[in-house]
Amino acid sequence: MATSTTKTFQFRTIVLAVSAACVGFSAHAQESGQKEKNNQTLQQVEILAKLSTEVASIKSNAALRDVPVTLSVVPADVLQDQGALTLDAAIKNVSGLSQSSTNNYGYFNNYLGRGLPVNFLRDGLPDGPAVNGYARTLTDVQQIEVLKGPGSALYGSGTPGGFVNLVTKRPSATAANTLELGAGSFNAYHGKIDLTGPIDSDINYRLIGSYANTDGYRGYGNKTIEVLPSFTIRSGSDQLTTIDIRHFDSTIHNDSVGIPFRNHQIINVPQENRYYTPFSESVSEINRVMVKHDMILNADWSLRANYAYGKRDLDFLRNVPSWRLNDPVTGTQIVNRTWRDQKDRLTDSSAQVEAIWNGAFGSTKHEILFGAGWNSTEGVTTRKQALLAPIADIFAPVFPEKSNAELDEVLAWRREVKTVQTSLYMQDQIAVSKELKLRAGLRYDNNTIDDNGDYNTLFDAGGAFLTTLASNQQSFKSKPPVMKREIAKIGTHKVNPSLGAVYQPNETSSYYIGASSGSFSNFTTEMGRTAFKPESSKQLEIGTKSVFFNGLLSSNVAIYETRRENFFQTANGLTGTIGSSKTQGLDAELVARPVTGLQVRLAYAYQDAVHTKYVNVVTNANDLTVIGKRVPGASQNQISLWSSYDLQSASLRGFGVGGGVSYRDAFYADALNTNLAPAKPVLDLVAYYRGKRFDVQLNVNNATNARWYRYATGDIGLAPGDARSANLVTRFKF
Repeated sequence: MATSTTKTFQFRTIVLAVSAACVGFSAHAQESGQKEKNNQTLQQVEILAKLSTEVASIKSNAALRDVPVTLSVVPADVLQDQGALTLDAAIKNVSGLSQSSTNNYGYFNNYLGRGLPVNFLRDGLPDGPAVNGYARTLTDVQQIEVLKGPGSALYGSGTPGGFVNLVTKRPSATAANTLELGAGSFNAYHGKIDLTGPIDSDINYRLIGSYANTDGYRGYGNKTIEVLPSFTIRSGSDQLTTIDIRHFDSTIHNDSVGIPFRNHQIINVPQENRYYTPFSESVSEINRVMVKHDMILNADWSLRANYAYGKRDLDFLRNVPSWRLNDPVTGTQIVNRTWRDQKDRLTDSSAQVEAIWNGAFGSTKHEILFGAGWNSTEGVTTRKQALLAPIADIFAPVFPEKSNAELDEVLAWRREVKTVQTSLYMQDQIAVSKELKLRAGLRYDNNTIDDNGDYNTLFDAGGAFLTTLASNQQSFKSKPPVMKREIAKIGTHKVNPSLGAVYQPNETSSYYIGASSGSFSNFTTEMGRTAFKPESSKQLEIGTKSVFFNGLLSSNVAIYETRRENFFQTANGLTGTIGSSKTQGLDAELVARPVTGLQVRLAYAYQDAVHTKYVNVVTNANDLTVIGKRVPGASQNQISLWSSYDLQSASLRGFGVGGGVSYRDAFYADALNTNLAPAKPVLDLVAYYRGKRFDVQLNVNNATNARWYRYATGDIGLAPGDARSANLVTRFKF
């Protein structure tokens, strides 16, 4: 293990390297920019907008350069160039955001930000649980905003890695219609129609409908249907109501096994080999309505109110990462194969009322937000479990199980769960002077979790099954369940502050320092029990947001320390408070347009994410063999580079090309850091034509056909990333 001095030296070296890269890149931009002086105006506006345009996630009309937080924005043009249809395909653009390796079963988004878990928002409101959520598409997404680090002062219950906020497309007063058709490798095809325009002078609409289907690499396919109508209704010049309706229907074939490790090395088998049960799948149906109302009272005061109500049905069948080889060094059989059959029926509601005052006390200008919020999620979850027969040969896998109906399942639990959070909060964005800006926030949250259920106590003891196979040889015989009624309720009160300062010596440079805290009340149907006190987090960061050379390049660089305290999860069949972790790191994101038509985006992260406490839930003792080890799934270095170029020749007007590479260091699959996932760069390419009425675009992903891995599927397995694929998309605008 590296010493503290060595780590500090490495960290400072990386900081200096990134700074040097900024300077070198800026010099090139300046040289190129002078050659194209007459064509700079549009480029300058686009780059300067990165620091001046308001974004939804800061809950303020302040410019990004005025707020002491790190926030990454992935705009619509980048998503289009990369042919990104899903959120998983887009996260490479954000420094330090990657797939998690904990509770990642292959059917929902599960990410690490700054080496720690993140959760999700949709237009600023909660969008499903952090665990056992769903796989988000970008069908109606205008841009992705990622607020890094604890953000509970803004959003209440939140994970320490931050929030991923999907900002959706709004209805337009100008009629515009688009039909998109696409097809690609692994029998992938999709269609989308996007219609928008006015109904009358005060009402605008948008209707988006889509269908996507793919067999997927290694059979890891999915089918998604979405219907997304929305409306804006203007009442005079001072009131606007927005209504969003959403129907989402998804079927995903899950791989929660991946490729196994043996003797701490990933087994050299064809990546097409499958070890997940062939009939594994998850089916999600989401129906949601959201209403927003904005009102301007006078020159100083405005109000906004948001309400969302949704229902979600989840039915999923999957393997559990309890499997192992019959011998860790030479084994050829996969044993201890646990199977789960779960049904969730969930309802969630969110409401917010916020008042914003813009005014001054003397020479100090203020934008003060006063808010109250309420969130509730409740539902019923039922889980059955089976112990599958072994796979006899990992090199030629044959599955004993033939259908879910034929397995000898036993009830594990049936639970009724409910969580409610009520909140009061305030945020003040202060302009002390032209050079000095302050931001302070404070939030009070009252959280309650009710978790009532009937549990099969044989699972706690690890003795729910016999050692003999059922007559069909597909699974082991189950013992009659021994049920126990448990009623658990916990209520907590949390106060989370945030504080920061911004110093701007000139119009193009902004230096900031910020401190924030967070608490996360973890509602999930995955854990055996969830009535635990919320985990907590805190962060200190220092950063700079700058533009160089007349706006040809913008940068956001931050160093930080983020801590996560007293998180809980299931281990060895038991649920409990496991431990704490800490990340020290650096984020750097650059956007440049050194010549007309060329856009370059660079995202780099260094993160040293380690466990500082790790309790064995069986012995209730701190496991010293884990302390100081890297958090599973967290890479120390992560970088992505994307560039696109619109050809400037008059005869080739509308044509363009682009490409990029993404890379993350090797990451560990297990807490003891014995199984290491190998690192590989992944190259993506694009060529396109953009016209007034017609677009066509060809994306080639993983062009070199690199063998890479997305995340760990447990302590001894890795989920392979997709092989080389090509996707062709056409768009008709009418």
